[in-house]
Amino acid sequence: MAKKLTVKYQFDKFQVWWEDATSHNEWAEIEEAKKNTPSICFTEGFLLTKNSKWHTFFMSITGDEIGEQMIIPTKNIKKIKKIDTIKFYKQDFEYDNY
Repeated sequence: MAKKLTVKYQFDKFQVWWEDATSHNEWAEIEEAKKNTPSICFTEGFLLTKNSKWHTFFMSITGDEIGEQMIIPTKNIKKIKKIDTIKFYKQDFEYDNY
């Protein structure tokens, strides 16, 4: 008889391109420094929560805890692409299952 799988969590996974501040700590010619721009960053992670002000993503999960959070201001997101939905089962976090 097959063991019944119990869904513990379900999260959507996204790729996010977002804008962030850039700083430089070396000497630069003024005209060259005028050409500097903010950075475009890339994050791939599971969406934990979102609202009009920010999106929170995480990269790791164990039981009831998440790690490697990235909180990105919504206004800084340039492009967001859903790439998957994953279900985590209760059994996934039981050590003796591996």
